[in-house]
Amino acid sequence: MKIKFNSAIKISFLIFLGISSLYAQEIIQSNEVIIKMPKLPEVPKVEAVVPEVVTVYSDGSKISTQTIEDIYPTKKQHQFSNHVAPDKYSLTKNKKKATEIKVGDVDNGRVAAYLHAPLMSVDDAKANLEKAGFKILSTFKVDKKGAVTSSVFTNKAMETAAAKKSRGFAGTLRLVVDTKNKLVVIANPIYTMGAFMQKEYDEKLAVATLNQLREVFTELKNSSEIVKFSVLKRYHFMENMPFYQDMKLVKKGKNKTLLKKAKKSKKVVYEQHLANGNIIVGVKLGKRTSKFVKKIGFQNSGLLPYPVLIENGEAKFLAPQYYIAVMYPMLKMSQFMKIATVPGAIGKDIDKIFR
Repeated sequence: MKIKFNSAIKISFLIFLGISSLYAQEIIQSNEVIIKMPKLPEVPKVEAVVPEVVTVYSDGSKISTQTIEDIYPTKKQHQFSNHVAPDKYSLTKNKKKATEIKVGDVDNGRVAAYLHAPLMSVDDAKANLEKAGFKILSTFKVDKKGAVTSSVFTNKAMETAAAKKSRGFAGTLRLVVDTKNKLVVIANPIYTMGAFMQKEYDEKLAVATLNQLREVFTELKNSSEIVKFSVLKRYHFMENMPFYQDMKLVKKGKNKTLLKKAKKSKKVVYEQHLANGNIIVGVKLGKRTSKFVKKIGFQNSGLLPYPVLIENGEAKFLAPQYYIAVMYPMLKMSQFMKIATVPGAIGKDIDKIFR
């Protein structure tokens, strides 16, 4: 390696390296500094000696030796099992088979509010209901021309379940023949009972009722209104809106007296007497009030006629903000604002019926 320096620096540097000044003068005459780098010492090779393992038997008669390599060979011998996996695995007897999900069932925690069937006449729809063992309480024209018809139906099992405090609204289901949208819409028992039975929801009854409908109505499909089933017990449209239990009181008096007043108005479309003495009446709202279904959709207009519960000397009905929302679960705020005056109008109409 050659490095150029001035003379003074060269001499100082050589003296620093331990070279005499006289010899340094001789070196710098060539105007070059020659530095010889010392050679690194070689690392001595160490040969590892593998110790011997001495085995002494208990009787002392034999002594054998073997190396570590004999015990732990440097090259591992991998051994593989000759086990072959079976082509098929049979299910154990205790293992439950996967349940087939049918129309109307709770699927992954969610349920359809309605069942849709191909369009048929009102008479054919009623005939199917009667064939399945249901009793029809009323057939009500939703619109003036009768293009949309709502039928209210029940059976003994439903009426028995509804004969409990504040559960009378669960005693009926609704079917709509909608020629405008060309379909038949049936309230899903699982959804309706889940909402109106609350904590007393009877799954066996709901599924059995659904099976009755599936037997007589072919080509059923779930509606697009899919709701989380667990939410139904605390369902409400939004914050500060009423829940199921927030019913509106209309009038107090004896049950028979309240029923008599309602029937006198000639607005009662049907009446249903339950085993516990409670009575459900379906009432016809004013013409102007009833038109709200045209704004939010005829397909779910089975909520009419409006049900009123006569129980323990009180006539009460589900708060319209709740009842409309639960019967139209996909209702948007913009749609609700279009019928903002309707809840108040419903209350006034029902109040007139019980005066």
